[in-house]
Amino acid sequence: MRTENWQGNTRGLRLVGEDESGSASSPYGPMRAGLTTSHRTQLLVLSELLNSLEREVEILHSKYCEAYVILIDVMERLARLTSSLSPTDIIKEK
Repeated sequence: MRTENWQGNTRGLRLVGEDESGSASSPYGPMRAGLTTSHRTQLLVLSELLNSLEREVEILHSKYCEAYVILIDVMERLARLTSSLSPTDIIKEK
């Protein structure tokens, strides 16, 4: 069995868009052969990333609401405390 011309025969097995250096072209520049993904796979990855981002936004929104409720509570308590002080108490402290 002869195998000396096997390299010459494999030139016909290039990917569509692949140049002589072994890189495939893409809208974002050259890519190594075998690293391309299908459109469906890209959509699934993007969907997972979007779902993850939405969960993180929901968590941050929840934490923001908790902090806001605490801030309002503290401000109400501070307002009650300062309204219970008489002007003479404030002057004596200075």
